Amino acid sequence: MSHIEQIPPELTWHIRRQVLYPDQEFGKAILDNDDDGMHLGLFYENKLISVVSLFRKENEMQLRKFATVEEYQGKGFGTQLLKYLIEIAKTENCKRIWCNARKNASGFYIKFGFTETEKTYYKDGHDFVIMEKILF
Repeated sequence: MSHIEQIPPELTWHIRRQVLYPDQEFGKAILDNDDDGMHLGLFYENKLISVVSLFRKENEMQLRKFATVEEYQGKGFGTQLLKYLIEIAKTENCKRIWCNARKNASGFYIKFGFTETEKTYYKDGHDFVIMEKILF
């Protein structure tokens, strides 16, 4: 059984580092503006296994640091969390939700109506593309 709840930013840090920055110092997993975001965690059998951070600016919402523990990837948990945060964005009347997606993960977002923009960049050994979903 799984459930999603809002969590404090410090609960996201371990999973962020483990999944996104395994070979880098722990501080890489901490965002300067973590205190300004809404952080969601998906718990499975009372264990935190997936996290995402949402940052709202005017009528847009950015999702950042979306990470699911490797052994739980491909089992629908990320899908559950992404659907949940899209509903939050709609409820809050956001017109657009967007993220800086690793290029190798763009297919995941496309399944949920996100499209790749022409904006790409390379950072920390990964190719990124800015992806967006227009809500209204």
